[in-house]
Amino acid sequence: MEPTVARPLVLPLLAWAWTVAIFVALWMPPPPPPEIVWWWWDKLVHFGLMAGFGGLWTWCGVRGARLWPLGVLVGAVTEVVQGLLPWERHSSWDDFAFDVLGLVAGGVLARLVGPRRGERPPWW
Repeated sequence: MEPTVARPLVLPLLAWAWTVAIFVALWMPPPPPPEIVWWWWDKLVHFGLMAGFGGLWTWCGVRGARLWPLGVLVGAVTEVVQGLLPWERHSSWDDFAFDVLGLVAGGVLARLVGPRRGERPPWW
């Protein structure tokens, strides 16, 4: 298949869409709680959202000194705003910690399984 001009735009568009989805998911009114509530479910959501953020932006070439402060800022902003929303959302240091852990895990995993610096990803 011939590479097209649009192909290199797919990953950055996906990373931006994921970033917007983080804010939407963490700021919208929460759904009704399930009958069985696991205390760790919310932490898993924060970890997974930020792991996706770290992985996608790493694959876009945003790494290290640019990725970590950006991801920490996204995590901090989501937590601060959650505490200000008029509906039932709560900010917590635990959620922020899982945001940062997910960011690191996603960035590291993307480096391990993604293309090396200077290489084109196989899907390009």
